[in-house]
Amino acid sequence: MYLTSEQKRIGQRNFWAVVGPDLNPDRLKLETCIPRGFPGGPVRGGIVGVGGQGSVLLNACRPEFIDLVAVCDINPAHQTRACNYLASQGWKQPTQYTDWREMAHKENLEVVIIATPLWSHAEIASGFLEAGTNVLCEKMMAHDVAGCRQMIAAADKAHRKLEIGYPRFYDFFHQAMEQSFFRPRRLGDIHFVRMFTDRNESWRRYQPPPFPGFDPRPWGYPDWEHLNNWRMYDVYSRGMMAELASHLTSCADWLLGADPTSVYASGGIYYYKDGRQVDDHMFVTYQYPGGCNLELVMILTNDFEGLYEEFNGTEGTLILSETAGPLYFPKDPNSIHKGKDNGLTLDFWTNFEIAFRTELWTLCSAARHGTPLLCGTARGLSTTVHCLAGQEAARTQSRVEISAT
Repeated sequence: MYLTSEQKRIGQRNFWAVVGPDLNPDRLKLETCIPRGFPGGPVRGGIVGVGGQGSVLLNACRPEFIDLVAVCDINPAHQTRACNYLASQGWKQPTQYTDWREMAHKENLEVVIIATPLWSHAEIASGFLEAGTNVLCEKMMAHDVAGCRQMIAAADKAHRKLEIGYPRFYDFFHQAMEQSFFRPRRLGDIHFVRMFTDRNESWRRYQPPPFPGFDPRPWGYPDWEHLNNWRMYDVYSRGMMAELASHLTSCADWLLGADPTSVYASGGIYYYKDGRQVDDHMFVTYQYPGGCNLELVMILTNDFEGLYEEFNGTEGTLILSETAGPLYFPKDPNSIHKGKDNGLTLDFWTNFEIAFRTELWTLCSAARHGTPLLCGTARGLSTTVHCLAGQEAARTQSRVEISAT
């Protein structure tokens, strides 16, 4: 989308004119986005998997609401880095584990954060749930539908909370979009949505093993390459559909208030001929009831659009852009109250920092006080179903019907 500076200014002003009048500005600040105190004191927590995404979640934790007493990772270098970080932020030295089963057995945890490779989600999450621990599991929920159902059964049987890591449900922009635009149908009938997550990176990691001779075979990886670059291999990963598309489809389903009925897709390994098994470009179209189409674009060779979401309705257009922020263009410009600019702004990436912190605080509050979770297992399962259908459509070059979950 090519907009002039003036168009962007107008679009931003329109957005804040709609959502800003009753807004508490503290929602937009990282230091005040969650309550500083936590009723009953911080929950006793741990984390399994402190690599790339695990580090993001670790950085979002705060001693005010979670006491991180245990860290588990099969890579000792990750363990050391995570423990050094926690010490620098005021936590006591946590107990370190290589085996998550030992951690689940020995530690009396209220909550655990799981950020391990996708293929291990079902086993680890179910194990902690069965041990009586509430769980935040990174996206996608599981490698297959059977894994999702295993996790749901374990949570139900243990009467424990299970949240899936989709931060858009907790960030300010998407909550404002749902409450101020989609719930009151301000955009009218929506027939076309497009979402991009474009990057200029290979996904390949060049991290060396933690020490010479490190052997990952006991954990199911034949060599360091398969552990270090697990996202490249089908047996551990679902590629772009899990890592990128699942964020977008879960969000679109929520905002549109519907599930897709079919999907067709194309994609391939167009550029990075490095032995990977997952696509580096994907183009996916979902059909929703009522004649709405969602177009997803995911590429790894050009980041011009970055993260971009556009909802086109009969009464207006709503955009969230990494480069331009939130924009709203009503069909009737006179429908916007032209009051004084309230001066409200929120940096795009600060918004996601707030989302991760709020997501983790909410899990802790849910475990201790029953605070409702915003994504949950039903959404996690349906997103997995929709993404696996998209992957099948791309692999078979055919239209795939999507059954209700």
